[in-house]
Amino acid sequence: MVRFTLAALKSKRRGNQSRESILRSKARSSARRQAVRRGVTTAVIALLGVAAIGAALWWGGQAAWQILFTENEFFLIRDIEVTTDGALTMQEILDAAQVSKGQNLFAVQPDTIREALLGKAMIASAQVGRRLPDTLLIEVGERVAVARLGRSDAGSPLAVDLTGHVLGPSSVRASLPVILGVRDKGLKPGDVVQDPMLAEALQVLEICNLVAMRQELTVATIEVGHPDRLTVGLTTGETVLLSRNKLREKLDRLRAMRIEARRRGLDLAVYDMTVDRNFVGRPATGAPPAAAAAPAW
Repeated sequence: MVRFTLAALKSKRRGNQSRESILRSKARSSARRQAVRRGVTTAVIALLGVAAIGAALWWGGQAAWQILFTENEFFLIRDIEVTTDGALTMQEILDAAQVSKGQNLFAVQPDTIREALLGKAMIASAQVGRRLPDTLLIEVGERVAVARLGRSDAGSPLAVDLTGHVLGPSSVRASLPVILGVRDKGLKPGDVVQDPMLAEALQVLEICNLVAMRQELTVATIEVGHPDRLTVGLTTGETVLLSRNKLREKLDRLRAMRIEARRRGLDLAVYDMTVDRNFVGRPATGAPPAAAAAPAW
């Protein structure tokens, strides 16, 4: 005879419930993992779909751009309008721009053309644009030579603009003042002179070219070989010694000194402007007695 006590029945029931609970927990865990995997799979598929759609749109857009613009004969360049403020010819500018009629207006890049133009020594600025349907617009600003560079070697003559950019033989004119003693060697068109004394010499030329100065101070030569001063030769024959500071003030005073010297009938050969507020005029050799007393201003 088998006897079942109430405690034994309860214990057996609890064991069955525990096993059922474990099984349900495992089932729920497995379901959660499957749900996560399904979610991840769905997300990956969605991302791949978006990427595929984006790629299709990009390639489609590229194809449409080519068909509608860069391969469309309606936009072939039939006219190129070139504007310059200097002496470069249209062909020289087009050669520098590396562009010609017959190219597609949208296939050429304005920024690329502009960079090519700025690579030419004579060009200081460039603007490039389009006028639909078939015209390319180019506008350049040219560098202006303000002086010749005196050379100790037998190389080609060179000029320089107010920013120190070296220009080639085509920019050299006999009427330009000559800057002597530049320390930079091996200069060629397109280089920028690094000698700090050149900047001082160019400032002198810029000041002397002002309307108020031009009649009295016309520069023939500037010697920049001395580290502390400039030696300026005027077209009227006088020599001016200039220290590097307060150039505008000293040149204003020089102009006044020359006018006063003429009023007094003095023939001065050298103006020494190297000492602040004590500028001296030295008489020319063989000057009349009235010029012998070198006045100080």
